[in-house]
Amino acid sequence: MEPYQYVLEDLLKVPGSLPAGQDEIRMLCPVCGHPKPKLYVGLYKALLPKKVLTYDCKHCQFQGGVGPKFLKMFNVEPNQEYLEGMKKQSRSSTKIINPVTKMEKMDLKIPDRILPQDEFKVKYLEGRFGRKITVKDLKTYKIVLNFNDFFKFNNVDPTVYIDRSDERKYQYQLFLFNEYTKHFVGMLSVDNNKLNLRNINSQVLASKRYMVHTINKSITNPYMYMPDIPIDIMSVHPTINMAEGNYDIIGAKETYFLNEDYSDVFVAVGTRKAYKRVLNQIMKMTGFINAKINIFADNDGDINGMNNVDFYKDIFKEFRPLYEDITLNYNVADYTDENGRVIPCKDFGNLSHPIKLEKVEI
Repeated sequence: MEPYQYVLEDLLKVPGSLPAGQDEIRMLCPVCGHPKPKLYVGLYKALLPKKVLTYDCKHCQFQGGVGPKFLKMFNVEPNQEYLEGMKKQSRSSTKIINPVTKMEKMDLKIPDRILPQDEFKVKYLEGRFGRKITVKDLKTYKIVLNFNDFFKFNNVDPTVYIDRSDERKYQYQLFLFNEYTKHFVGMLSVDNNKLNLRNINSQVLASKRYMVHTINKSITNPYMYMPDIPIDIMSVHPTINMAEGNYDIIGAKETYFLNEDYSDVFVAVGTRKAYKRVLNQIMKMTGFINAKINIFADNDGDINGMNNVDFYKDIFKEFRPLYEDITLNYNVADYTDENGRVIPCKDFGNLSHPIKLEKVEI
């Protein structure tokens, strides 16, 4: 027998356990205590030829990868050969450190599939993109449709990174994971460590339009999002395109740079105050000096007593010796909502709304 089969055999001896099919059993869940064996433990077929066991309670969504902590809950002695195999397979989540930027990066990948239960999320994205969405788009824009499937695909147990010292906080995190899986769509940061999650239809988190989940809290890079697009660092005429939000920079690319030739950088900085920090990071990553800078700015009026133009002039003034061509781009179009109200567009994040571009050189 293979190591994982010995583990299944030992778990099958636990009272209340039953066979559930080839390489799968059902158990009584130690978390929700359901009277029927709702906890499925088995070989995760999506990772073959890797031999990884996962668990999934169909009642309370207690989920993850079978390891020492899980086996301890049932007083099952870990199979050392299986654990050694898990260590080798878990290399997909190890950290990579960029020698130039010193950026630590999680080695995680976007799943190459769309699950049936996530089709409504695809429809939401298609509404914002103004076109059909493919698996290739998901990879290019680092879109995580399903929180749980993302971790399963990468053979990572998300609960590994949770502090279990406070049971109430731990259970709240499990609750959030379930909400993220069912009701949110996320985008992965440049270091693959932060998920910026958009609430699609969660009622219990209705007040939370966006949530940010940090996978490994020991990695402390500031937030930055970039689509997974090659960059030609030898480009003669590079362009650095920046926006606050992920959807804004995607909207800018989809509208103005469909035929880009890898001389363009696309980056979302998160907040207005982060432009300076992110531009410094882009300089380290690419070496681009005297590139053209396009800022696809939110059109929100005055900021801290300064008008938008003066605010951005102040932020970028120290970069003037290096970047002479800096342009603010605003969307000044209006659209009519479903109630017949005329609403001004403030950004580039929803391509189902019109775009009327206004440019200001700073």
